[in-house]
Amino acid sequence: MKREIITIGENGKVHIPTTPVWMSVCEIASLFGVFSGKVSNHIKSIFKEGLLKEDEVMQTLLFRDGSVDLYNLEMITMLSFRFASPQAKSFRQWIIGRLTEKKRTSPPLLVCYDKGGWYN
Repeated sequence: MKREIITIGENGKVHIPTTPVWMSVCEIASLFGVFSGKVSNHIKSIFKEGLLKEDEVMQTLLFRDGSVDLYNLEMITMLSFRFASPQAKSFRQWIIGRLTEKKRTSPPLLVCYDKGGWYN
């Protein structure tokens, strides 16, 4: 399974790879600058509260001598709103920025109507 992780640079710039994101508890803890125990506790509470479904946001990567649970971007996003670290704040700001940025796919259309007025 090829996977990449989200990173946050020193300047707070968020980099999300173009391939699907699947991260372990330790990788998420490192991303947000928190302890892995806190990440695990929040994941359990998110599942317990029914906010996300395990079979939709988690997959288990099997090894010869063990396994590791991996979580997708939806869980990572949910977790970012549960931590107050500077890294989690940068991630939330990036998400909100992406949601609110205006994308214009075509130039504005100006239509002339009677008596010299313009309609935009």
